[in-house]
Amino acid sequence: MQAQQSSSSLIIQYTMSKIEKSFLEIGCQIESSFAEIDEFIDSIFLIPFKYVTHKIESKLKLPQFPEFSISEFDSTQQILESLNPLANKIIKNKIEIKEQKKIIEEEEESNKEKNILNKEIDSQYQQIKQSNSIENEKQKEVIQVENKQNQLEQQLMMYEQVQFQLIDDSNQQISKCYAMVFNKDGSIMITANSNIIEISNFEQGRFQLSNSYNEHTSAIYCLVYSKKTNNFISGCDDHKIICWQQINENEWKCSQPFEQHKNSVNCLILNKQEDQLISGGGDNKIIVWQVDFMKIHLTYLYSLDNHSNSVESLSFNQSETLLASCGYHEFIIWEQGLQGKWQLKYKQDVQYDGYKIHFINDQQFIWVTLDEQINDILVFELQNGIFKQNLNKTITFINNDQCDDDILFPIIHNKDRNVILIRHKYHIYLIRQLNDGTFKILAQLNCQTHESYGTMTNNAQYLVFWDNKYEKYSSYEILYK
Repeated sequence: MQAQQSSSSLIIQYTMSKIEKSFLEIGCQIESSFAEIDEFIDSIFLIPFKYVTHKIESKLKLPQFPEFSISEFDSTQQILESLNPLANKIIKNKIEIKEQKKIIEEEEESNKEKNILNKEIDSQYQQIKQSNSIENEKQKEVIQVENKQNQLEQQLMMYEQVQFQLIDDSNQQISKCYAMVFNKDGSIMITANSNIIEISNFEQGRFQLSNSYNEHTSAIYCLVYSKKTNNFISGCDDHKIICWQQINENEWKCSQPFEQHKNSVNCLILNKQEDQLISGGGDNKIIVWQVDFMKIHLTYLYSLDNHSNSVESLSFNQSETLLASCGYHEFIIWEQGLQGKWQLKYKQDVQYDGYKIHFINDQQFIWVTLDEQINDILVFELQNGIFKQNLNKTITFINNDQCDDDILFPIIHNKDRNVILIRHKYHIYLIRQLNDGTFKILAQLNCQTHESYGTMTNNAQYLVFWDNKYEKYSSYEILYK
């Protein structure tokens, strides 16, 4: 009996030591398994769940442990089986906790990004709002300044007085002077003494002859002076055009005559680049030339043959995209086509005949009538691509039914002073365009003859003309008060 008790005691001790050893092994393996599960759970949050769901089940089970070899103790598997649901629950709880933590972190990160974006949007909105506010203030200031300028200009236009003050009328010339022109700074004046080119030094309204040249064979009708170089071009009644170049203070040399017109050369115009000259003639033709002032040479390019009458006047619009030509009862608008070549845009008859046409800007030109019964300057404005007469802006001059307006004496337009010089019949007028597009006569000068021919210096300070009645030159200073 005592021996049996002693044997049972040994079995119990042995069993207990085995159980303790088993629990230690189980604990170690559980910790190891949970470590692996933690690593797995961390990994599945780094990649989408759809790629790992088929592996999860195998990871959610505890590893199988070896059973005790002692038949008397068979509770090991029961322990493990009882631990499995608990382990699974712990694992799922950990996964849920990590998922919730991940979602919270993502939401917090998303909220941070939204807050940053909202701050940026708000900052940009404030900047735009501030910028708009500044821009609105600037626009208000600009409008106020423009309004003040307009008011000042209107006051100047309303109250400014312009007078022609005679300086000198002592220079007699029996032969007709149909054309004259100044160089850019007004120090040289070129005049025509019938077919003779006369070059004078001009200073403060007085001039003195320095040289003359007899290269033309008939009366000179038109002159144009370069604004870039010391060159000018002359055209005459014998259909010749000649280029001139200054070689020293008092000497000039000329080119050969260029002959393409079959009748008189009535008008000449240079483009702003001064590489193209356009001439209008009594042969109803407009001829386009290439200009080389260095070589004093013109190259014939082509002719425009759409006029039915003599071409008396030419004018570019302000941007030089259009060219207007005048031929008695009609005008033609030309536009630049391929490779800059001028081509017909349209041709239009005018109610009253005229010798002179002149663009004021891109949208407007004036037409000077010639009939003895008419004393108006017609204003044409661009409407739907066509220039149409605006009856409300017609300029009416002093009534004179004694004569027609004569040819020549081109219109001179000084944009800086906003003044336009026009000879119509007996009178020379200085007019100005107002802000509403209408025109106001600033001053007029009675020459007592319709045969007066002249021009104005480029700074609009001096007027010089020759008249057939007194056969002399008169020079005036234009006073702006």
